[in-house]
Amino acid sequence: MRAWLAWSTGAALIAAAWGIALITPSEAAPEEPFPVAVQIGEAGMGRDLAVTVVDVRRAEAARTDEWSAAGNWVVVDLDAAAVLSEYGNSLALVTLETGGRTFRASERPESLLGHALSVGAPLSGSVAFELPDEAAGGPAVLTFGVSTDPRLDSLIVLEIDLDDIALDGEAELIPVDWSTR
Repeated sequence: MRAWLAWSTGAALIAAAWGIALITPSEAAPEEPFPVAVQIGEAGMGRDLAVTVVDVRRAEAARTDEWSAAGNWVVVDLDAAAVLSEYGNSLALVTLETGGRTFRASERPESLLGHALSVGAPLSGSVAFELPDEAAGGPAVLTFGVSTDPRLDSLIVLEIDLDDIALDGEAELIPVDWSTR
């Protein structure tokens, strides 16, 4: 009977240790960002950023009035505004993660990337991602933030499936709309 009790107690202690290991936060947990999940058309509000993704498009070429380029493009139309402060506040972090790789929004076309944001006066425009050909589909995550270092800050996060977005021949980026200022 004693051997049975020893084995049962040992198994219970191993199960308890395994459970504690599962619920213990990682060392990076105290610095992780606070994601705010949104859907297309839904406004997401973080600590100092409000973003509404209006549309997500895929195309074989992207263009603006003065620029164009062929490739595997994902174009995101959005509205963005500051929430608390305009000082030093811009749309600095715009990424798309797919297939285990993270891509930053392209700086080649004129877009909302890096534009200063104002409180209560959202900017409308687009951002574009030039992806390699092998990143043509599958699940993806769009992330928007006001700092390139998102630790301890909020991020607006949108999950999409690139396979669900029709591939067009060309996508025109919406120029930054300053009319609300």
